[in-house]
Amino acid sequence: MALTAITHPLPVAEPFVSVRRTQAKPARFYRPELDALRFLAFLAVFLHHTLPGFELSHHAGHLVPILRMETLLKESGSFGVCLFFLLSAYLITELLEREREQTGAVNVKSFYFRRMLRIWPLYFIFLFFGVVLGTIVHPYRIEGARICAFLLLAGNWYVAAVNCGGSPIAPLWSISLEEQFYLVWPWVAKWATRRIMFRFCLLLMPISWLALTLLTQAGAHVDRTIWVNSFVQFQFFGLGALLALTLKGRTPRLSTVSRLSLFCLGIAAWLAAQGICHIKGDGPIVPHPHSMIIGYTLVGIGCVLLFLGFLGMPSQWLSNRLAYLGKISYGLYVFHMVAFDIAWKALAPSSSGNFGSTGSDFGTMIRFISMQTCALVGTILLAVLSYRFIEQPFLKIKERFALVRSRAT
Repeated sequence: MALTAITHPLPVAEPFVSVRRTQAKPARFYRPELDALRFLAFLAVFLHHTLPGFELSHHAGHLVPILRMETLLKESGSFGVCLFFLLSAYLITELLEREREQTGAVNVKSFYFRRMLRIWPLYFIFLFFGVVLGTIVHPYRIEGARICAFLLLAGNWYVAAVNCGGSPIAPLWSISLEEQFYLVWPWVAKWATRRIMFRFCLLLMPISWLALTLLTQAGAHVDRTIWVNSFVQFQFFGLGALLALTLKGRTPRLSTVSRLSLFCLGIAAWLAAQGICHIKGDGPIVPHPHSMIIGYTLVGIGCVLLFLGFLGMPSQWLSNRLAYLGKISYGLYVFHMVAFDIAWKALAPSSSGNFGSTGSDFGTMIRFISMQTCALVGTILLAVLSYRFIEQPFLKIKERFALVRSRAT
């Protein structure tokens, strides 16, 4: 496999790797194909939250294998969050390394300003919206302790201790976890050598495995407690940073068949993680620690394979619309539960509806698909408005603190 440098000459090029060097001055760092992958990650999470759940014991016959596969797809969609974490760590580590190369240091203060301006405005505005909504709609009420936890960017720990809650702010737990990692990572990038950073990322793997072992042995809930644990999820940030440190700005030059194979293998790894190891869901099975470790490792392998399948993808394969949807993926992720709840209340199948072989069941299915479509369209509209009127003004300010230019706002 040949690798191609995307903007900077490499200090050392191994003799067995084909590298094209570029002597032009440093350019804006932007990889539109990773925005496309970011949108794919959102779609996976969207399907996880919007596909119907089934109690298989209530069904029999030829319908059971179909419903079992649908449940597998639904639960595996949650791994899109892990892909978000990997992408975020790769991009931020790449930018920090370029900053160090161009300026000779990492400016932690500027990093924090950039991070706050990118994440906090929409995060806190939506959190405020959730609190107000909860005072109007009782099922969405948010207790004071939950509000405090999310204000302090510790929402995932509150979810682990209590529950996810019924408010549309529930997906924000992952933002809390992400901010916890980036509280530490720029300091590591500032003071550590590349080799030490590499070892730090490798260390996150056994730390996550230890956390999985201890939590599983303690009987922790696989969804509510283990899934949202920071030490469990930090392994995906470690994988993303390892990719940035290993590739050093280079991209794989792969054939179409190779990219499709990587994509299919990545999805297969996700399905195996859930189908074999059962690391998600509310089923009665209490997994063994080894099963959890293998399952999360498969999720990580799947994320890496999907990443490599997209990285360096030819521009003719991408559309500007797809890249744009990836660019607004933060808003898509934040708003999708609100849009889904609105669509559900307006168009959801009746409580007696059931997916089967009768004509009424077919009508229920069509209605449910219509509800999902409306939810997706509504999510995109809300994200477009959010990006234009909430995020972009702060992104323009963020550019003042950018020592290495990323994508245009």
